[in-house]
Amino acid sequence: MNYKIRRICPQDAKDIYVLNKRLGYVSEEEKVKERIQNVLDAGSDILLVAEQENKVIGYVHGCPYNTLYADSLMSIIVFVIQEEIDHRKEISNALLTAFENLAMKNGYRGIRMAADVQRESLYRLMVENGYENKRDLKHYIKYLNK
Repeated sequence: MNYKIRRICPQDAKDIYVLNKRLGYVSEEEKVKERIQNVLDAGSDILLVAEQENKVIGYVHGCPYNTLYADSLMSIIVFVIQEEIDHRKEISNALLTAFENLAMKNGYRGIRMAADVQRESLYRLMVENGYENKRDLKHYIKYLNK
């Protein structure tokens, strides 16, 4: 098994677009590329990919989560690994570990994540890596018009 974990780059947009579609997020490939560049330019998020045979097979995206009631955390926004690959669990663990190490290196005291309850394999991965489910939450979103 040959894979590597590395920082995302705009050229990964096509594979990221496909992975996002699997999660139910449909956005134009060109917009994905533009967003990758914007996030990289901002410099505060952590974006890592798992790559195998020059193809991105998974990624994790985290952003700072700062509140007045807790230490600085990194919030995982997206964690996805292609389902049809060999050694999926090993690659998932490697991606999560690399993310944790980078968050720690950057001074974050912990990691948080909210995920759809139907993503059972993700839930198992997180629990197996020492994460606790603190509470069940609803997810509210409102898009604002300009």
